[in-house]
Amino acid sequence: MSSLLTALVVCGALWAGCEGSSSSLADGGDGSTHTERDGGFLRDGCTLDDCALNDADGLDAHLPDAAPPDPYCEKNGCLRSFNKVGDYTQEFLQGAVESGVTVENGYTVYTLAYFTDGREALATVTIPYQEGPPSAGYAIVANAHGTTGVGDSCALTGTVTGAGLAGTFGARGFIGVALDYPGLGTEGVHPYLVSESEGRAVLDSLRVATQLARLQSVPLSNRYATAGLSQGGHASLAAAAQHETYAPDLDIRLFAASGPATVWAELWRQGAAMDGPHLVYHALTFWAWSKHYDYDGDPIFSSTLTPDIDETMQTYCLYTSEGEDTLSPMLPTALSDIFTSSFSAAYLSGSWDNYQLFGVAFELNRIAPFNSTAPLLIYQGALDEVTPESHTTQVVEVLVNDGVTVDYQIVPDGGHTDVAFGPLAVPQIMTQESITTIRQHLSIR
Repeated sequence: MSSLLTALVVCGALWAGCEGSSSSLADGGDGSTHTERDGGFLRDGCTLDDCALNDADGLDAHLPDAAPPDPYCEKNGCLRSFNKVGDYTQEFLQGAVESGVTVENGYTVYTLAYFTDGREALATVTIPYQEGPPSAGYAIVANAHGTTGVGDSCALTGTVTGAGLAGTFGARGFIGVALDYPGLGTEGVHPYLVSESEGRAVLDSLRVATQLARLQSVPLSNRYATAGLSQGGHASLAAAAQHETYAPDLDIRLFAASGPATVWAELWRQGAAMDGPHLVYHALTFWAWSKHYDYDGDPIFSSTLTPDIDETMQTYCLYTSEGEDTLSPMLPTALSDIFTSSFSAAYLSGSWDNYQLFGVAFELNRIAPFNSTAPLLIYQGALDEVTPESHTTQVVEVLVNDGVTVDYQIVPDGGHTDVAFGPLAVPQIMTQESITTIRQHLSIR
């Protein structure tokens, strides 16, 4: 294996923190696609159908049989294409992570494309690579990522970060799937913080990970969970709200979130009234909503920004791995310099005046009570300056008062990104507890 590919594999299997490496993962050592999985997961004398459908062994007995990839499929959660990146042993991974990170098993990394709610989306999947599966088969956990931007270059599939997010669960005895939302690396605009799109992408990522695992002869438990940080926390809770009607075929045992974006207008206005780099999230939201909901009313962006705002949003991301320009420096830090005076006034007052579409969008996409099918687990850092603890506490109180079961944990020393559901290689405050809790809900010992 070349030295470059070795560096990509080390970083790609773990996290985006390797300096001097490419931001894209290379193909697996054999350069193959649509390959059969090695590793001896099948019992002696057992065919794929026998292993996947044997009730006596506690394995899944009613999800659809594994269909081959179809680049034109339009069934929600169907697999359009996939590529095997490579296999990584426990010893290899444990030697590369930071001190304090536990790697329980090796895993195989795949990237894929799937269909969700009329759109194509991308994802990274990590499947445990070890001598044998749990007696009940593997559970699948989706990890929805936080805000990266809205342009195609902001997708995490095929990058070291995407592999690390899937590896957070893949290295702990689960099948991990780290999804990109529609429009990130695929056709069309990313519907940023649009609950319906995000939630369905999360649910369909569980379906497509199931299909991929079956194609690789991996036995499954037919048990699922979702997790996510920030935007991903909003997406995980959106999946919880839509589970009963959109994906009742999935036996989801837990929906988890850390520092979830609330999308409560009355709370967001508090931040909008203060100048600072955090206003990039407000700009991203209103730009994405204006595209998703086909807004054609009065201008919302300032005359200085309007000529280039589309190109700016679709070119720059919040984070890069190679020192490229990022989105935040491209935007002003004062509300009056980002938006028109009339839009700023309508936003801060909550009247919305000539901008009613955005008021409706907040109502559609805010975290609100729903008919829950499984418990919620919500972590919140007490020191979080992106999603303040007081905001999440208000949301949780509304959910609980409406009968939603929530395990709410405020983490005293936690900020926004150091609590849970980040990439594998870096220790987070609640990683081990979150893994234990997810195992308990999935009945994996």
